[in-house]
Amino acid sequence: MTRVEGQAVVSARGARAQPAVIGLGLGLNAKLRTEAGARVTMACSGGLEVVVGPESEIDVLGLLDHETRPFGLRLIDGIAGFLFSSEDGNGVQVRTPSAVAAVRSTEWAMRVENSASAIFTREGTVFVSADDTVAQLSLGKGIDVSSSGKIGSVTDWGSARIEEFDALLGAEW
Repeated sequence: MTRVEGQAVVSARGARAQPAVIGLGLGLNAKLRTEAGARVTMACSGGLEVVVGPESEIDVLGLLDHETRPFGLRLIDGIAGFLFSSEDGNGVQVRTPSAVAAVRSTEWAMRVENSASAIFTREGTVFVSADDTVAQLSLGKGIDVSSSGKIGSVTDWGSARIEEFDALLGAEW
């Protein structure tokens, strides 16, 4: 972790939960939970930076290992932003209770509330799949996926909705 604002806890199978602190890494099957007002920034290999917003919970599903598979996370609840500083990374695949998003070399964010997902692309292209449907998001586009997995239309997100994501993720995103 490269930045921790507020209270966050890291846990792993068979280990006691511990406070999130700068320098602490997350291994396979680790879980990160942030409290209200908290944000955690994690630097991952391949030039990926993940910003986890307040009242969020993520699980690490897979680690970059110099193969072609992407880094994997499960966003159980809350919001996370994803920033790539290079085009050399293997990408990231994020699962939520209702959707899957997969990308390389882009800037985007995903929020889960009541098992419904909202995905926004600030730069690049994001592919979102749910209920056997795949949508492609480009610059400034977003999509909502219901808690049952019904995928909505790709739309231009207005400034109010983008500013809401910005406020939750903070200056790092």
